[in-house]
Amino acid sequence: MGITGRAAFVRLVVLAALWGSSFLWAAIALRGLPPGVLTVVRLALGSALLLAICRFRGIRIPAEPRVWIHLAVVAAIGNVIPLLLFAYAVRSIDSHIGGMLNATTPLWTLAIGVCLGGVAGVPRRYVAGLLAGLVGTLLVVGAWPPGERLPAVPTILGLIAAASYGASYVYIDRYLSRIDRPPIALAAGQLVAGTALALIALPVAGPHSLDGVRLGPDVVVATIALGAFCTGLATVLNIRQVADVGPAASVVLYLLPVVAAVLGWLVLGEQITPSTIVGTAVVLVGVALTRSPRRTTIDDSGEPGTQQRPEIPTNS
Repeated sequence: MGITGRAAFVRLVVLAALWGSSFLWAAIALRGLPPGVLTVVRLALGSALLLAICRFRGIRIPAEPRVWIHLAVVAAIGNVIPLLLFAYAVRSIDSHIGGMLNATTPLWTLAIGVCLGGVAGVPRRYVAGLLAGLVGTLLVVGAWPPGERLPAVPTILGLIAAASYGASYVYIDRYLSRIDRPPIALAAGQLVAGTALALIALPVAGPHSLDGVRLGPDVVVATIALGAFCTGLATVLNIRQVADVGPAASVVLYLLPVVAAVLGWLVLGEQITPSTIVGTAVVLVGVALTRSPRRTTIDDSGEPGTQQRPEIPTNS
């Protein structure tokens, strides 16, 4: 899968650094902010950045209630639920494990699409990819072969979060891919809806008393990095990347566990075991096997185009 052009390559590197580092920043931010509060602040900072960009460029966000219903659904399953679950998970597992669990998202996307009848005639390599992803995940979490295992509940939360991301891609493919609005306007609306939903969910999202908030320099910097850069800026860069190179933009997903593992080792002193390395490699092979070629469709103008929306990750 080739990436052509210097600008596209630079965006690929920046996106891998932003999304791959998000688990490190989350681990640091959670030292002073409860998961529910961090989720709200992260989405609020990201939406503020995108709204500012839309205002600067004279782009109006959608106003139709029907569109906002779809944006709210995507925000719930593609932002609030997975961000909150990963925030809880990385308090008990290493950040690079979170990155690896996140890399299973394409596997979940394919599985959910098949179950809902959205994917027909699944090639054998797809099935092989799903099985490889499952085996790799078991290796990483320590369930097979028998040995020292990761905490079950945080690991399950991470897998549910990745599955939630996958469900959001399927929903976007079915309901948002043909809405005639600039992608950045839809992204801004999605993050605004996500912020509102995260606020509503805050009372039941776990301990969030302000007495437990510690806003040290490290927490403030990590929270700003998560919201403005790993959420807001990354969304803008990814939209442009997909517009330029199409489905090849999804290659960034393969790099997240590598970036997360290196940063976790360098900054947090996390240990990388042989089973983690082997399991991550197997998962990435499984992800690669499940990638589908670009599908030709008819866009809103009636001209041949490509089905690119499912390739736009929302795990920002």
